[in-house]
Amino acid sequence: MQAGADAKSTAKPGRVRWLMAGALLGPITFIMSLDRTAIVIAAPTIQTEYHFTLVQMSYLLTSFSWTYALLQVPSGWLAERFGPRKMLYWANTLWSILTALTPLGSGFSSFVVIRLLLGAGQSADWPSSVLALKRWFPRSERAQANSVLLGGLYLGPIAAAPITTMVILHFGWRMAFYGFGLLGLLVGLAWWFGFRDDPARHPLMRAAEAHMIAASQADESTRPARGAFRAGLGSVQFWAVGVQYFFLVMIQSFYSTWLPTYLVRERNFSLASMGIYASLPWVALFVMVFVTGALSDRILRATGSVWAARVPVAIVGFVISAVALIAASRTPQIWAMMTLLCISLGAIGLTQVSIWSATQDLGRGSTGVVSGWTNFWGNMAGVAGPVLTAYLVEWTGSWSGALLGIAMSGIAGAVLWLFVHPERPVAALAGAAPI
Repeated sequence: MQAGADAKSTAKPGRVRWLMAGALLGPITFIMSLDRTAIVIAAPTIQTEYHFTLVQMSYLLTSFSWTYALLQVPSGWLAERFGPRKMLYWANTLWSILTALTPLGSGFSSFVVIRLLLGAGQSADWPSSVLALKRWFPRSERAQANSVLLGGLYLGPIAAAPITTMVILHFGWRMAFYGFGLLGLLVGLAWWFGFRDDPARHPLMRAAEAHMIAASQADESTRPARGAFRAGLGSVQFWAVGVQYFFLVMIQSFYSTWLPTYLVRERNFSLASMGIYASLPWVALFVMVFVTGALSDRILRATGSVWAARVPVAIVGFVISAVALIAASRTPQIWAMMTLLCISLGAIGLTQVSIWSATQDLGRGSTGVVSGWTNFWGNMAGVAGPVLTAYLVEWTGSWSGALLGIAMSGIAGAVLWLFVHPERPVAALAGAAPI
């Protein structure tokens, strides 16, 4: 009887895959987000100390994205070639060191150089993370797994705003970068010793769970395809899923770059109150990625259609986000404005979860390339969005006019999703010859 009970226990799949997502990938993404967000919270203080103009600050804040974006596709290929464990560990080490070196900036040029190097260091983070989840989770659980990854990413701005503000007020802005850099190095070590590229090789993995993961991915190649990027350029879906992310990040970049400055300069918030209020829309986004992950996987299980689980959800997110942002910019009441900003950024979560689940559906064995391509477009918007916003403020003479222009990206992004069919993997990628 005891032997039978043991056999039954062994046959029941464990939850080591969720341990990898929640205890390793989530935290390392959270620390990466802290490193990235600290400069945004410190921006008003740095601008005052160094007498930078608004346009100079836009270039300083976006310089990270220049190198980060350009290296996305190469980093995605390298993650497939060498595995997400190695790539994410070394990327984390590099970006943590550069975060700690940020206070060494002595002027506009030196700050930009440090941010450029930081972008290069972080370029492997997202393709490696998306690929790691693809290898560790069956398709029916990937939306929820991606929500854990996105939750770690969006917990950063929630925590960074009050923590960085508190550190600035008590110890100066430089101390925040020293602390976040050290924390990143420690989390990187946990990733190196705790993660394995092949789930079956993890010491905590049960045979039943390893078999379940492998069986669910039997029709998905685990080897990167030769010429996958060039092949993808001939696919409408490849372009649609990439460019729609450009439009999504055009909206999101306002929150990640200019919201603290907007609240202080346009809405007359104090530095202390800004640190609290600037985090509220990110709380909404953090909650919504988990709600969307559960909803998307439920739709998939109920309908058996990855299209139904991804495309309508993404389109709704785009439209709600754009409309709420326009309304917020024209609302004088502070409480109503903040509510609308929370709705706008929260709606981004509907689209974000759909995007990364779709890249795994479309890419299969070339997930690193597809996710890198998509993130490339997003980070091009991370460059263009804040700079365009700064110029629109100058040209229109108001933040309302600038935000109206940025919000129009939501309509374009929603239309592009009509050309995305996650139920049809990009044949050019799946059929390319393996390396």
